[in-house]
Amino acid sequence: MGLLPALCIALLAGVAADQAPADVVRWAANIPPAAVAPGGRLRVEVTAEIEPGWHVYATTQPPTGPRPLVVSLDKSRSFELRADDIETSLPRIELDPNFNEETQFYEDHATLIVPVTVKGTAARGKQRLTLAVTFQACSGRLCLRPATVKIPVEVPITNGRPSKKGARP
Repeated sequence: MGLLPALCIALLAGVAADQAPADVVRWAANIPPAAVAPGGRLRVEVTAEIEPGWHVYATTQPPTGPRPLVVSLDKSRSFELRADDIETSLPRIELDPNFNEETQFYEDHATLIVPVTVKGTAARGKQRLTLAVTFQACSGRLCLRPATVKIPVEVPITNGRPSKKGARP
């Protein structure tokens, strides 16, 4: 290998090492505007905007291959996450020669609906709900290190009984 190709490979490797998962995937979360009472439920919509040429693996990705997407809740006195009931947009399923197996992933955009219960002991007023999304972003050439992004959302907690409106589990 000549000096020029070796130099190009070294430069590309340096660029890839400097690439951060947050540079290729942007996460956001939204909740319905209505306040929720202690004991009530809400559905948090989590979205990922994925740069062209990149993808993230689905929550349904088997653990034998690349790292699956995981949504969890930071320690909270006010909220509980119902992780088994997370709804997701349909992933693309394709044989990945790098892992020699079918992988499940999202390109361009992904949406997850995360069901959360407000604990009966939750304080009234605005409370911070912080979701932690762990994911791995890959392109056709390389995978970035797995990363966890924390997404804070302000949830208004009201007095009274849980509302059924917009609070489908």
